[in-house]
Amino acid sequence: MREAILEKANAQLMAGGYKQLNFAKIASELETTRANLHYHFKNKETLGVEVFRQIGENNINNFKEMRRNFNGDLLGFFSAVEGFFWQGECEDGGKVCSSIMDDPDLPESIAKQSRAIYQTFEEILAGAIQDAIDNKSITQDINVAREASRVHVLMMGLMGASQYCLAVLGAARENLHGGSPRVFHIGGDILGILFGAILVF
Repeated sequence: MREAILEKANAQLMAGGYKQLNFAKIASELETTRANLHYHFKNKETLGVEVFRQIGENNINNFKEMRRNFNGDLLGFFSAVEGFFWQGECEDGGKVCSSIMDDPDLPESIAKQSRAIYQTFEEILAGAIQDAIDNKSITQDINVAREASRVHVLMMGLMGASQYCLAVLGAARENLHGGSPRVFHIGGDILGILFGAILVF
């Protein structure tokens, strides 16, 4: 039951952030009682903390694996990271998994988790940039920590802003790609150009 609760809670969070986390709806979908949910999780916050712990652990493990796999191919790494943030097809209600820190109801315990995840992600970015420096695929004379921070801010800004464009992504993809089944990624070549401008030139 605990894992089923976490699965439903994760789906709610991915659909609309912390404000969408709802014990009554989870209990209804699992055909159980709210009391049974409270047996496993004291309240909405403790449930949210566990879901975010799992999300963060999964994300960080994926980013670390991407860094290993691309091994200094910086734009390839950035492209993979961008793709990871996008979930699903536009017509299926595709969504962006990015910052939820602007949620005014987000408990400090979860905000703290999020900040830790972002910090770890930035450290992975720094490592990927250093890998590219070491294999001489980008310019050598840069401040790695500074550039990792700049790229992180840029990436989160693009991903966050794109959440407000989801209603028109289907039409945009139709116009740009002639109705092909490829998912329209709002970053795409734009990210490559911007990151290249920061890190290569």
